[in-house]
Amino acid sequence: MELTTDRALQAAQRLELALDKLAVAVERKFASMQAAAQAAAADSVPRSEVVALSTRLDQALAQLRTAMLDEGAQAEEQEPC
Repeated sequence: MELTTDRALQAAQRLELALDKLAVAVERKFASMQAAAQAAAADSVPRSEVVALSTRLDQALAQLRTAMLDEGAQAEEQEPC
């Protein structure tokens, strides 16, 4: 039985070493994920600014449509029938 105990002890030691390595790898991965999340949060634009920009863009497009329609109407008026 002594041989079995030695093998079991060796297997337990290898398992413990593997678990230690896994714990270190998980900690590193978690730290890098936190750093990436913080960087992404720092790079993001506040929602209120996006809404304001969207509103201004919608207004500019409406003005452009109006100007194009007015220009088209004027061109039709100037064309001889």
